[in-house]
Amino acid sequence: MNILLTSAGRRGYLVEYFREAVRPSGKVVSTNSVSGTSGMLAADCACVVPEAHDPVFIDRILEICREHSIGLLFSLHDWEAPFIAAASNRFHEAGVCLGVSSPDILDVCLDKLATWKFCQQHSIATARVFATEVDAIHACEVGECGFPMIVKARFGQGSLALFKVYTADELRAAWLLARAQISRFSDNGLSTKSEPSVLIQEFIEGGEYGLDIVNDFQGNFRACLAKKKLGMRAGETDSAISVCDPVLTDFGRQIGTALRHVAMLDADVIVRDGKPYLIEMNPRFGGHYPFSHMAGANIPAALVAMAEGRAINPKWIAVRDAVRTQKTIALQVMI
Repeated sequence: MNILLTSAGRRGYLVEYFREAVRPSGKVVSTNSVSGTSGMLAADCACVVPEAHDPVFIDRILEICREHSIGLLFSLHDWEAPFIAAASNRFHEAGVCLGVSSPDILDVCLDKLATWKFCQQHSIATARVFATEVDAIHACEVGECGFPMIVKARFGQGSLALFKVYTADELRAAWLLARAQISRFSDNGLSTKSEPSVLIQEFIEGGEYGLDIVNDFQGNFRACLAKKKLGMRAGETDSAISVCDPVLTDFGRQIGTALRHVAMLDADVIVRDGKPYLIEMNPRFGGHYPFSHMAGANIPAALVAMAEGRAINPKWIAVRDAVRTQKTIALQVMI
C-alpha cells in the first residue's frame, strides 16, 4: 500500500515510521505547502502543494493520489483536515481510504467550546470553560471557580494566544491581548470563523499526560497509549515516560467510544487526585506519539493493516511501561 501524509512539515520521524510499515512493496509520499522540510526529505517522494484554503488544493491532492496510486491518506495538520474531510466522497471515489475523521467530529475537536459541550453530553471529566471574561470573573466571585485560569484561542494550536492569569485584572488584559493576537493571525478558515474567538478555561493542577487514542476506520475503539509529560517546548511534548495505567486506558476508551473518530486522536489530559480530566483533543498524530513508538507501539503498522483488512499484531497497540524518551535536535543535508 502507498501512503500519503499531507502537511508533513518537520515530522520526518513519522514519515520513517510509515515507510517501515509499508516496506518492501509500498511507498510514502508527503506533501507540504513549503518545500524542503524534513518531512518531505524523509519521504520516498514529496510534492509542494497549495495551502488548504486554496481552491485548487483538493484537486492537487487528488492528482497526487492518482499519480502515486495512494491507498491511505493521513493529514498531519489541524487546519487542513476539514478541507480533506469535506471532500471525502471524491477521495473514496478515487479509491483512497481516509485516516481523517468526518467534518462534525473535526468540529468537536478543533472548537474548544464544542469540546466542552461534547464532554458535558458524554459525562467526560474536563476543565470548565467560559465563553467570556465576564462569565469567568463572575464564577470566581461567587466561588464556583478560582484563579489561576487559562486564556486561550477557541480555534488554535500550540501556544497561540495562550496566557495563565492570576487575577481579574490580568484576565481582562489577557482577554484583550489574545483577541488582538488572533485578529492579526493569518486567516486559516478556523481561527476566525466564529465568535467568541477566545475562551477562558479552568486551570486544573496535576500531572500532565498525553493519550494516543486509536480507533479503526469505522470509529471503533482499539487502544489507548499513555505517557506522562516531563517537559514541553513550544507547545509540544519534549520529554515523556510511557505509562501503563488502567484508569487512563479506560478514560481513553470512554473518549474514543463517544467520539468515534477515525484512526488517531491526540488527547491532552491532566490527572488530579487520581482522576483524569480532558483538556484538548487533536484529531491526528500529535507531537507526543513518538514516545509511544519508542516504547514499543507501532500505530502506523496497525493502521495500515486495518486499512488492508489484515489482523494486527497486539504488540503494535501496546507500550512497555516506564520507557523514558526525549527529543533531540538532528541535522539534515539538503541536496
